[in-house]
Amino acid sequence: MELIQALTGSLLWATLFSIGLFVGGSIATNFLAKKSKLLEPIASGLKLIALFVALQAFLILGGNEGFPAVARYFQFFSWLIAIFALLRLTLYMYGDLFVVRWKKGSFPAAFKNIITMVILVVSVLFLMKGILDINVTSLIATTTVLTATIGLAFQSTLANMLAGLTIHLEKPLRQGDWIAAGGHEGHVLDITLRSTRMRTIEKNEVFIPNSYVLAGAVVNYSLPDQTTYRKVTVGVSYQVAPNTVRRTVLDVLASVDGVHRQPEPLVRVLNFGDFSVNYEIRYAIHDYQRYLEIESDIMNLLWYRFRRDGIEIPFPIQTVHLKEITAESRRAEREQAAAEVLALMGKVDILAPLSQEERRKLVETVGIKTYAVGECPVLQGEAGDSFYIIRKGSVDVLVQKEAGECVVVATLGAGNFFGEMSLLTGAARTATIRVTEDAEFVVIDRESFRGTLIHNPSIAESLSRILAERQAALAAQREKLDAVTFERRKRDESGKLLHNIREFFGLH
Repeated sequence: MELIQALTGSLLWATLFSIGLFVGGSIATNFLAKKSKLLEPIASGLKLIALFVALQAFLILGGNEGFPAVARYFQFFSWLIAIFALLRLTLYMYGDLFVVRWKKGSFPAAFKNIITMVILVVSVLFLMKGILDINVTSLIATTTVLTATIGLAFQSTLANMLAGLTIHLEKPLRQGDWIAAGGHEGHVLDITLRSTRMRTIEKNEVFIPNSYVLAGAVVNYSLPDQTTYRKVTVGVSYQVAPNTVRRTVLDVLASVDGVHRQPEPLVRVLNFGDFSVNYEIRYAIHDYQRYLEIESDIMNLLWYRFRRDGIEIPFPIQTVHLKEITAESRRAEREQAAAEVLALMGKVDILAPLSQEERRKLVETVGIKTYAVGECPVLQGEAGDSFYIIRKGSVDVLVQKEAGECVVVATLGAGNFFGEMSLLTGAARTATIRVTEDAEFVVIDRESFRGTLIHNPSIAESLSRILAERQAALAAQREKLDAVTFERRKRDESGKLLHNIREFFGLH
């Protein structure tokens, strides 16, 4: 026992034991840091704690007795090292683990530096008073004057830093949010102590001083969640009933990618203007950075839909045409338009059984409809009774397979047609038609064509033969039919189609 006391009381063995503690702690720390990435950032802090333990062991085992004058300074620096190490560990656990990883927020390094500096300054003052027995009153007074001088010199910088601290504490905005602040609107990239960096919708980076951000209202489009309401206004003629406008607009919104069904869009009368009834359209989106694209799609499709449905968008502009409008000029314009449609019909083989006079009468009853790129005038599986002739533009013919995927089987341009089976028999659509270039169609519906068939029922037989020959030809290619089987198939199909046409148009 006396030997052990002699050894532990020896400054040599106290020094060696303390060094051993520090080296052993450092080795253990390095080993754990290699095993766990979570401990790697705090390895230096753990080594500082090992150094604190080693210094305290040295003082307890003989340092206080061997060097009483110097021991106080060892105590001062050891506790300062301990406070610094614990501070680093605490900031790592709160800032990096809790705020950044768990809460998905941000904790700038500048915040860590400021907090570390303030706590270390206060700790130094307390340790100087408690361990070194130094009167810190005059030092505090000098520091206060110096701090005030620095504060006046860097007033704007300190204001931005305090504003940055407020942003991080109150969290009115976070990294990744879409906001409007300081006269700018954009996506928050980073929040530092001095400024908030954002990328605008035009892909420009803007640095706004934090004091400017908090000086005015901050609109955060990402809080409380990603759902944001947008609104557009549109003016419609007084001749159109509000309920008709509402149904049409809601139908358009349902087809726009990016407009969410829940919460439901809202269409309401805003006011009665001098030239139009003005409507407000409210809709919800989740991807705020696409709001301009979504708004453009809505307005684009509204124009086409209003044009097709005969809904006028009036405008307060007086246009003076230096042209004499007479009954003859109007008649000439109508005749020219009718002649174009008549010429187009003459190129459609399905209408070949009609005489020129029958086509001319049919032209008077058809409709002209315009569709935008991406719209689908015909959907596979839906009921239909209309026939389309492409006057302008182009479309893709898509067929949905059993797996659910849509395959483009054909591309049609001006002069082509589709929907003949639906017009003549009321059959469901066998494919989806999607517009690939702004298109204009001549549309012949059941009521328009019924008058032609009633006037000349023999046309039904000719039409059935044309359709039967087309279907039999497709079957012959698919099934490799011989000539006899082909003719029999054609007769059978013709008879079935003739019966269906007569049933559909009530020609019995």
